[in-house]
Amino acid sequence: MKYLLTSALFLFIGSQALAAEITPGNLIGKYKVEARAGFQKVYLNFRVVNTKEFELQRYYSNGNVDETCNGTFSLNPTLFWDFQTFATGKMFKGVFTCPSNRSRTIDFNIDFDNKRTEDLVKGTTVTVTSSMARGMRINAYVKKQ
Repeated sequence: MKYLLTSALFLFIGSQALAAEITPGNLIGKYKVEARAGFQKVYLNFRVVNTKEFELQRYYSNGNVDETCNGTFSLNPTLFWDFQTFATGKMFKGVFTCPSNRSRTIDFNIDFDNKRTEDLVKGTTVTVTSSMARGMRINAYVKKQ
C-alpha cells in the first residue's frame, strides 16, 4: 500500500509539471496555426524565439510561402471578473512588421482562456483579434511542433 501511495504521489506531481501554466518561457518553440476568416483559410508557421520575440510566416496549401515577419510580444492576465479565469487566463499581445514594409505594424491578441502548455502540445483552439480584421474574433487551431 505504501508503494501504491508513493507511486500515485509521483504520478500526480509529474502530471502537474506537464500541465504547467502558460508563461513566456514555456511558449518558446514552433507552432502550426490554422485559422478561418470568412471564406478564407489561413495557415501560419509561428515561432516564439525567446521570451519577448517571435517570427511568423504564412504558407499556402499549394506550397507557396510569404516572407518571414518578426515582432515582439507580452503575456498578460486576461481581465475577466471571474477570479478563477483572472488567475489562469492569459492574453498574448503581439506586434509585428514584415521586411517588405517596416513602417506598417500589425498588432494582434491571442486569448488563451484557461489553456495550459499540454493543451498547446495536443492542439487547441484559441481566439484571435487583430488590427487587420477590426471587430472580428477569429478562432484559430494551434499545435506546438
